[in-house]
Amino acid sequence: MKPLACLLLGLAASVVLRGADSALAPLTPALVAGEWQPLIGALASKGSVQADFTERRYFPFRTQPTVLHGILRISPERGLSLQYLGDEPNILVADPSGLLIRDAAGRSRELPADSHEGGAIASLLPIMRFDFAALFPRFDVQAQRSGDTWRFEFTPKDPEAAKALGLITVVGTGTAVRHLQFRHSANQRVDIDVEDPRSGVAFNPAELAQFFR
Repeated sequence: MKPLACLLLGLAASVVLRGADSALAPLTPALVAGEWQPLIGALASKGSVQADFTERRYFPFRTQPTVLHGILRISPERGLSLQYLGDEPNILVADPSGLLIRDAAGRSRELPADSHEGGAIASLLPIMRFDFAALFPRFDVQAQRSGDTWRFEFTPKDPEAAKALGLITVVGTGTAVRHLQFRHSANQRVDIDVEDPRSGVAFNPAELAQFFR
């Protein structure tokens, strides 16, 4: 499997907001600074996050999804880390330097940020941080809200990034992210259910060394 697919196997919905108060609409800098500011400000200030996740990878040549489980970690300084558990454990790190995949034996494979796939992956980091100042130059953004439930959809403006990443959807409740989706087509996508998210986590030096770089 290509390294980018390894990220899209991991990184975070097929959930649709039913009965929403409003339809998806373009999100602009003015809206981010106005009516959306309390929510986005709260999401951006959560600090480090750790959560369990269940990932489902859908492919056109399979009738059932591949299901994986693991632990997601986000550090505003270090980036995103996905620890895959199970028969083939590995750790995937996406940060400003690109992509790092580390297997159970400690062997690593890297894609630098100046490579095509590494650059596409690095462009995802502002989504994890809800850094809309960095997102607007790279993505067309749409948003929807119904009560405490919200939804953002990110479409890369660069055609090559759009081809690599597809449509990215983030859905949450309150200030917790609950679902992520990376959608290439109706029958090729990655859905991630985020479970028991915990914000303000303090990773110790050993955890930073093991799960980031």
